[in-house]
Amino acid sequence: MAWRIAMDATEATLSAGPSDEPLYTFPELDGAFYLRPGGELAGFALRLPLRSRRGEPRDLWWEAADLDREGRAWLRYGQQEVCRAVSVLCREIPGERPYEKIVLETAFSSWGLRLPGVPLLRPRRVTLRLFSELRTVVPR
Repeated sequence: MAWRIAMDATEATLSAGPSDEPLYTFPELDGAFYLRPGGELAGFALRLPLRSRRGEPRDLWWEAADLDREGRAWLRYGQQEVCRAVSVLCREIPGERPYEKIVLETAFSSWGLRLPGVPLLRPRRVTLRLFSELRTVVPR
């Protein structure tokens, strides 16, 4: 069975500090999710475009492999990278057109990646969340 990321049902946000109010909502993303034959999420590789301090676009990369064994994901921005635990929810939603619902969340220190728009005066907890759906590709 072939799957595609449903961009109309995908949202990625970045929030900082005690507030869940998004600091940044990613307008788009590129990448892939890797499913095991039983439907479990094995890993992912996502590119999330951000604006840097100088205005040129730069990418935040969020990647994980062997989630069922390691439960960790790598985040990279420029030359900085961190590896943190990632919370994963992946469920098949049955129906006439079944789909996979995916929710990912990871938290890290603002000093770890020095992302644009995140105050650097003192370290803050930054949370990256993604909600997405994988839908079956209908043969033509």
